[in-house]
Amino acid sequence: MRSFISTVIGTKLPGPGALYVSQSLNFRAPVKIGDTVVARVTVKELKTEKRRAVFSTVCTVRGNVVLDGEAEIMIPARA
Repeated sequence: MRSFISTVIGTKLPGPGALYVSQSLNFRAPVKIGDTVVARVTVKELKTEKRRAVFSTVCTVRGNVVLDGEAEIMIPARA
């Protein structure tokens, strides 16, 4: 499920050029073959002086949390 979260971060929020600094994951429930997993990434904190952002990360199946955690990302400099 980390790949779901990294896909959201790398393609949408904040997008291409973002670099992982750290990630914590807490597995809350099993995911079975055929389950539809929804990954949600929410901005929790901006550290503008360091060009970093902290995100809350949650994956759900049928509305039930199966994974949660936090990711710290380095934001690319604008050209």
